[in-house]
Amino acid sequence: MNRKMTDLIVVGFALFSMFLGAGNLIFPPYLGLHAGETWLPALIGFLLTGVGLPLMTVYATLRSGGTIMTLARYVGRPFGRLLGLIVVLSIGPMFAIPRTAATTYEVGIATIVPSVPIEVSSIVFFVIVWALTINRSKVVDRLGKYLTPFLLLTLFAIVVAAVINPIGTPGAAAEPAYNFAGGFTEGYQTMDALAASMFAGVALSNIVARGYNNREEQLSMSIRCGVIAAVLLGLVYCGLTYGGAGATGAFPADIDRSALLIGMTSGLLGSIGAYCLSVAVILACLTTAIGLTVTTGEYFNELSGGKLSYKLVVTLTVIAALLISVLGVTTIINLAVPFLNMVYPVLMALVICNCLDRFIPNKNAYIGALIGAFLISFIDGLSAVGSLGISADWIDSLLEFKANLPLASFGLSWVIPAVVLAIVCSFIPRKKQDSAEIVYEIFDEGKDD
Repeated sequence: MNRKMTDLIVVGFALFSMFLGAGNLIFPPYLGLHAGETWLPALIGFLLTGVGLPLMTVYATLRSGGTIMTLARYVGRPFGRLLGLIVVLSIGPMFAIPRTAATTYEVGIATIVPSVPIEVSSIVFFVIVWALTINRSKVVDRLGKYLTPFLLLTLFAIVVAAVINPIGTPGAAAEPAYNFAGGFTEGYQTMDALAASMFAGVALSNIVARGYNNREEQLSMSIRCGVIAAVLLGLVYCGLTYGGAGATGAFPADIDRSALLIGMTSGLLGSIGAYCLSVAVILACLTTAIGLTVTTGEYFNELSGGKLSYKLVVTLTVIAALLISVLGVTTIINLAVPFLNMVYPVLMALVICNCLDRFIPNKNAYIGALIGAFLISFIDGLSAVGSLGISADWIDSLLEFKANLPLASFGLSWVIPAVVLAIVCSFIPRKKQDSAEIVYEIFDEGKDD
């Protein structure tokens, strides 16, 4: 094997391990369980947003310049900073980090020591996270070298068992059934598309550090690493979804995602398999939380020009995540749904515009597409009001309007409004400026802060 191929595999696997947080494992089985015999359309929807969109985001981010700021270069610096803030808060203290602690408890601790309350588990979890991030310890890097193979081996065993010797055969879909649209929006919960805008730069810097100096070669290799990560993610998701579909008659439809993963693993591999999964998930969640905490600390430290110290941000992040984590996995997921339903269509519109950049002469189309996507996705956010027991006729009217839009049955009601407003805004004159100049302008402004 030549050096180039070795580097591709090493960086590709590293990118895969960054995307595959242990929390991601709880979504595919749940999707399969609810989809039943219609698991394939649901899986396709899930793969589009859980795998395809992150890969597109990696591609678009790398082609635009390698950062969130460059991804949003035609929309403006304030929007780029806002998008970066939203991404970091989402994969940081609001949802992703608390979910790692909650998943640690429900999949790991509660399985091994059920008498321990979640509050105690989360406190111990975040004390360890804080201790290993406050001074940016190298322990996690060393641990990850051994953890990733262990987790992959466990996942491989589950996936193979689910395909070769499933618990049962896919039965009738649960109520409410997950179809293509359900799988499409369930993929939002991985939050990998949000993280991809950050991970793209990490992949690129790794390629550069390995001695590749040609810009096009750097981009090409980074994108190919993204493809490797996407293929591995897809294989894992396919196996786990099929495993969940085969368990439709063995578990109730209202089972928690974490309990389903444990139960399915026990059914496929026995109690030893479940315990191995628990240990792997605990360690994977811990390293994921540490990595995300470091990312959050460094981001806000740089964004504030050093005014917010790294240690202060890390401490505040840990405290906030601790308070949210005790709510449990299901509650955290439910809280994230309206937020992600609003953010993801906007991100998808931005990524698609970047991928089609050469065909967009007037970059005002970017702004139009984002406005169109946000107007519809905001209605999705309003739907969460109903779950709080609050009802309003005007909200119901907006929801009905959205449901009647083209492609609504596929979870893509935002597409037509985004396209229409993109076309309209493309007729608005824009000051001509080379894209490279805009990128450098953004970077220069950032340095002056």
